[in-house]
Amino acid sequence: MRISPSLILACCMTAMGTAAARSQAPPNDAPPSVRVGLRYAATRANSPPGSCGCFLLQGAAVDATLAVHGGLAVAVEAAGNHASFVPGTSRQLSTITLLAGPRYIASLGAHHNFFAQALFGAVRGFDADFRRGTDAADTATAFAYAIGGAYELRLTRTIAVRPVQLDLIQTNLPNGADNRQRNLRFGAGISFRVPLGIARR
Repeated sequence: MRISPSLILACCMTAMGTAAARSQAPPNDAPPSVRVGLRYAATRANSPPGSCGCFLLQGAAVDATLAVHGGLAVAVEAAGNHASFVPGTSRQLSTITLLAGPRYIASLGAHHNFFAQALFGAVRGFDADFRRGTDAADTATAFAYAIGGAYELRLTRTIAVRPVQLDLIQTNLPNGADNRQRNLRFGAGISFRVPLGIARR
């Protein structure tokens, strides 16, 4: 049975919404919050499939994380990348990914956080030739996932620096071969806490 990317994303979004609805601020403490991250993101890719014609897709990503229980959280991420030239072709390549899934956060002391995540969703590709057999299109939408993690250094209660994030990202865009792109994505940025309500007194 084929599971569509939209169904996976809908399930993840529902889970995050449920967690948000159940979140309650503890008495005399800070209100529940979402941690939002902004980062530069680059993906090392190759073209044509199976070759060493390596190039970088560069862009940015934003993610939002809602704590569920202990170190377990739900994350949603949107990212956009672009390459002005793809080796072996005369085209560019742009992608937009929308992913969601579980994230586990571990703290080391008061200032060091590490997280690991597995995000699933969809990718939209455009400005390129997406080949399936003898057919080609300028745009395509397919399943995508990212597995990886990051380190964050907390500067204040609200702001943290994310000096490194690494993910193995796979997209299943048509490419005239195996219709799969498995690449390394890396980046760096900042994150900050956004309160969801008013602390109880």
